[in-house]
Amino acid sequence: MAAQRVLILGAGYAGVVAANRLAGRSPAFRVTVVNPAADFIERIRLHQVAAGTRASAAVPLGSLLNPAVDLVRDSAVRIDPALRLVHLAGSPAPLAYDALLYAVGSGHAPAAPGTGDDAGTGDGAGHCFGVQDAPSAARLRSRLRSLAPGSTVSVVGAGLTGLELVTEIAESHRHRHLRLRLVTRGVVGGDLTPSGARAVRARLARFGVEVVENTDVRSCDESTLTTSGGAVLPSACTVRAAGFSVPPLARDSGLPTDAHGRLLVDSSLSCPDHPGIFGAGDAVKVAGPEGLHLRMSCASALPLGAQAADGIAAHLDGGGPSPVSAGYVLRCVSLGRGAGLIQPVTAGDHPRGPVLRGPLAALAKEQVCRMTVSWLRTESRRPGSFTWPRGPKTALPEPAAGVR
Repeated sequence: MAAQRVLILGAGYAGVVAANRLAGRSPAFRVTVVNPAADFIERIRLHQVAAGTRASAAVPLGSLLNPAVDLVRDSAVRIDPALRLVHLAGSPAPLAYDALLYAVGSGHAPAAPGTGDDAGTGDGAGHCFGVQDAPSAARLRSRLRSLAPGSTVSVVGAGLTGLELVTEIAESHRHRHLRLRLVTRGVVGGDLTPSGARAVRARLARFGVEVVENTDVRSCDESTLTTSGGAVLPSACTVRAAGFSVPPLARDSGLPTDAHGRLLVDSSLSCPDHPGIFGAGDAVKVAGPEGLHLRMSCASALPLGAQAADGIAAHLDGGGPSPVSAGYVLRCVSLGRGAGLIQPVTAGDHPRGPVLRGPLAALAKEQVCRMTVSWLRTESRRPGSFTWPRGPKTALPEPAAGVR
């Protein structure tokens, strides 16, 4: 009997854990991963790369993937669900599949000037930088190194990504006396407990970071940023760390998507109109109460990838997949190399209880970063070894947009 062909689009946290879980489960599954690069990118370390405290966030995929997984270095441009084919950018021959996992991930969302959204394209165009991938982090690192001492750097967005980025830059460039500014449309620490918010604000104050709250950014150029209220502020480097978008592949392929272009999947992570297509990670929207609390993060992508793999195996074996269940335990935030914040949360991602702060929290955050890669490697050797906290038992309100 021919092996069942499983095609996985994307080699991020969701794609890699799913590939390893399936490839090591049975020789009956022939697993192929399509990814444009030969490296896995630790996105949770890109702020370090941008600030210059880490040389690279790349890990060779060959060191993470089960040896039975085939890696195709290319990009998918169209999915044909009727014929079960995926067309590639660099090959005239499409890839056929019996089951498909859509795990293409996310990047920073572009914003149209004058709309009141946070400014810039997130890729360095329009003079606004980002940290959505390895090339953009490298461009930002180069820009920061080129700034004259005393220059102002503005970070737009005070979610976890923005907090990590502004403190990492402030600490690593202290000797150059850069002036750091954090701009947010909300308030700093608004999604933390009061003690967590105080700890973050204290760390920002220690670095002399100027905090501008309840403010949208309309546009930026090489020397200024303009707020939606019309204020023009000096900024030699503006970095966008708010808002995320997904590739248009699902929408362009005629698959069901939400208003943001995310593939719509049901509670079993399968596409209702196309049972052989599953989704996991940032680029999907899970319908129903099981998905209300999920946010774009590796803390979501890993369990969703593992559960999608289990669902694909059940589908190909003729069984029915189980409803997804994924919850949270902690939000781990680095605040420079010397300090961090560990915020306990409920399974539904609501902050609770006392926080851990300072050097011990920084050590804990580093251990979590190392563990994510370790989990991927272990899954390649022992499929099914990765476990995760279960989701909340009751439906919860959807978290605020941009919380990460």
